[in-house]
Amino acid sequence: MPDYGPHVYTQTLKWMDSSGNAKGRWHRLDGINNSPFTSFDAGDGDGVQRWEFQEFNCSGFDSGLVSGSVAITCAYSPAVLALALDANANQWLIEVTQFEVVLGGLSRVDSVLVGSITASGSLTGVTIKGIISPPPVAVSAPPIVLTQELIGTPCVLEFST
Repeated sequence: MPDYGPHVYTQTLKWMDSSGNAKGRWHRLDGINNSPFTSFDAGDGDGVQRWEFQEFNCSGFDSGLVSGSVAITCAYSPAVLALALDANANQWLIEVTQFEVVLGGLSRVDSVLVGSITASGSLTGVTIKGIISPPPVAVSAPPIVLTQELIGTPCVLEFST
């Protein structure tokens, strides 16, 4: 995200299993002479938690992101690759959150949930790709309201041969 003033941006990356339990928490900090946070409340509902400093790059993730996927790259380490491969094998989710660092703390700018994770790596780096998942939307309506008389004949797909 472009920096237009005396402020910087940072991102967090929260690894979660399919039940929403955190399996790892990373943060990175943009800007010069900024020391990493160790514990803070990221506004994710978990309260104050320990976040591990891990420099990563999630290019293209800005406020107002409309793309359907993200790519996260970071330096290679056996622990990073193992975590990414676990996420891939066990269908974990990643929540990437963008913060603006302001006086007195962090201001949440944007957040996306990433699923369908694929991970690959070599000694030069690790790449994690995923599809942005919109939050589930549940709608219920009484069956008496949505009758065929009210909504009309359902659509029928026809395939030409």
